[in-house]
Amino acid sequence: MRICGCIAEYDPFHNGHAYHLRRTRELTACDAVVVCMNGSVSQRGGVMLLDKWDRTEMALRHGADVVVEMPALLSVRPADRFAAAGVGLIKALGADVLSFGCETDDLDLLRNMAAAVDAVSRDELRRRLDAGESFARARGEALDQLTGMPPGFSNRPNFILALEYIRACEALGGGVSICPIRRVGDYHDQALGVMSSASAIRSAVARGDIESVRQAVPQDVFASLTAAWGKGRLAFDEKLDQLLIYTLRTSSADRLRMIVGADEGLEMLMKKHAETAGSRGALLKAAKCKRYTHARLNRYCANLLLGMTKGAAAAHPVPEYIRVLGFRRDAARVLREIKNRASLPLVTDPVKLKALEMFSFDRAATDLRAVSENAEGGRAAGLDLTHPIVVI
Repeated sequence: MRICGCIAEYDPFHNGHAYHLRRTRELTACDAVVVCMNGSVSQRGGVMLLDKWDRTEMALRHGADVVVEMPALLSVRPADRFAAAGVGLIKALGADVLSFGCETDDLDLLRNMAAAVDAVSRDELRRRLDAGESFARARGEALDQLTGMPPGFSNRPNFILALEYIRACEALGGGVSICPIRRVGDYHDQALGVMSSASAIRSAVARGDIESVRQAVPQDVFASLTAAWGKGRLAFDEKLDQLLIYTLRTSSADRLRMIVGADEGLEMLMKKHAETAGSRGALLKAAKCKRYTHARLNRYCANLLLGMTKGAAAAHPVPEYIRVLGFRRDAARVLREIKNRASLPLVTDPVKLKALEMFSFDRAATDLRAVSENAEGGRAAGLDLTHPIVVI
């Protein structure tokens, strides 16, 4: 059996994701597609619009055979750590191929650029950092200069992840082939159309313009979005603003320094601006600068609310289990094959993970997302231990 792995967030699932899964099957000739998906909090530090079980069902209806969860402790991280966690899970479950979307499908170019990352001059990188650039931008611009690419070529979001996926595969000893699929549409484009970005869809939903996203998502996804909207089951970061501001104001400097992502004084900058900011948006706007990107600051906010400490991250640097969120009934054989191949425990009953510290952050992330919903009735805690696995 040939298994292809994909790393995704599906926040929310849209036509571009359906296209990617369809092309993955066509180009890899795989027998099964397994998706490694963020659970309740995104890599950029925001709560997911729809819960992980809804998003799992969407993926299963549009090309995935099995969906597993990427642990929150490893996924709410910069691109290199996020990629390492995702690739680690894909390899641990025995996948033969890794498929991902990117601005280019030129694998030779991607491999050459990934190999050149380590050749970026430390002096050049330091010069750019000292000039106030963020690490990601500094490295990307230095890489473009080194390889003769146009400015900004390496700083496109999917391109950055693509290079990190390839680097992670090589760091883990290879054994997984690579299948890049050219992305349709612009990651940052806020215009809504048939092939829209998840960012554009989230923005439309946030302003209450649900009808405008109909064209951008599969029909059943639109039905799920509108139903969740009507029931108040969509989650929004703004619901956590007061909790975040209060936590920053009342936490000691020592506690803030313990959180993943705190370095170079970032934590004290956040605490300083929390004294006057009335919302996360105002806080991030005040703290954002060349050195600290919006995504980096937002991840720190999420890590703080989840209690993700540097000690926990150091103690659990790699995935420790493969938690199955859902599967297709006709894919039971795929689960059996994964169980035979897997180098980590394959878990369908999350109660078995209850005592693990890594899993405690998955539970915290689910609870954090729950209190971000509009409907009071949907804010119950402990869903990770009670919600049934998705089977369609």
